[in-house]
Amino acid sequence: MLADRRFKAIKIGLMRSKEFGLLRGVAMHGNTYITTDVPTAATNGRDCWFNPDFLFKDVKNEGDKGAAFVMVHEWLHKAGMHLVTYRRLAEQHAMRANMATDYWINDRIQVADPQRILTEMPIDENGKAIGLYDPKYHEWTVKRIFRELEQEQAGGGGEGEGESEGDAGFDNHDWEGAKKLNAEDNEKLTEDIKQAIRQGLHADAKAGAGGLKDALGLGELVTPKISWRALLRMFMNSACRKKEQSTWRRPNRRFLHQDVIMPTLQGNSINEVVIARDTSGSMFFKDRLRDVTSEILGIVKAVSIDKIHFIDWDGRVESHEIYSSDELTAAPAMKTATGGGGTDPTCVSDYLKEKGIKPDCVIMLTDGKINSWGNWTVPILWAITNDTKITAPVGKTIQID
Repeated sequence: MLADRRFKAIKIGLMRSKEFGLLRGVAMHGNTYITTDVPTAATNGRDCWFNPDFLFKDVKNEGDKGAAFVMVHEWLHKAGMHLVTYRRLAEQHAMRANMATDYWINDRIQVADPQRILTEMPIDENGKAIGLYDPKYHEWTVKRIFRELEQEQAGGGGEGEGESEGDAGFDNHDWEGAKKLNAEDNEKLTEDIKQAIRQGLHADAKAGAGGLKDALGLGELVTPKISWRALLRMFMNSACRKKEQSTWRRPNRRFLHQDVIMPTLQGNSINEVVIARDTSGSMFFKDRLRDVTSEILGIVKAVSIDKIHFIDWDGRVESHEIYSSDELTAAPAMKTATGGGGTDPTCVSDYLKEKGIKPDCVIMLTDGKINSWGNWTVPILWAITNDTKITAPVGKTIQID
């Protein structure tokens, strides 16, 4: 009973604080269990479990700052929807997924409470930190941290599972428990969590200058994001949609002044496009070449294109073949890539000029490790796959996630 009262006092203090008050709705959502059934703390993305012996005996921080840190940590797993969003990463390597989400969370807690007024990374009886924190991961995404840990393990030449249990953080991520939630449950859980965050942000906005602060970055978790595929289709529609079918939904304005209503033409296909795949040496790392190839298939399945100039390039144009959308999906070029040299997209713009190719638009798929971006006379879209955000100085840029 004493542990329960102590836990509730810390929880109320955190929910009333300007540093962590925006989490109050998340903290109240789901069930909270104070139990020795878990070694330390745990969550399945909806419910949380806390071991009182760990919080109030094993954690040796002054006062209850260590226990408060653990509580906020579990709430942020829920707020970030980690056990739903990163399930695929966990299927690849559960411990690495645990570590990536923990690094992401612990950085945000340190930023929200830099003076350690309410929270402090838990320490053991020897003064050693219990948990994962590295300032280099500041503002990194979970996926980027995961890939970095993967590269570090590969660089170490290890054959086993990689990271040890002692490096896996202080809590348990119940991936199996999260799997038991069906699609409908997951959808409701996601919306409930987002609504809890929105309510906190709304109350904060009404409070004005004296309100809470979103140092945890909760706003970005509920901000609608436009998928890069939607942006791609918008670009292609605006740049090169071929007019084919008539529709009465939007009358042709050229004849309205004559009191004549005529249909407009609505396109369902695109005439001629260049799809240029970066096959330079850097594209063979982190599955980038595989990623952009799969995205090419997604493009041609989503949009009907009459003539596709499919180009592989590195420091020069390595191959050039012509397909329709239907032909490209089964083309041998999808399974093989030619290249491996340097990266110079000017070779593509020069090649198109030399061959007299005048497409409706050009789509360049690359990792963005480029010094010179070329001179283009047609609409160009750069689809960039890279953990670091890169924006091309010419044309439009979208990030492939």
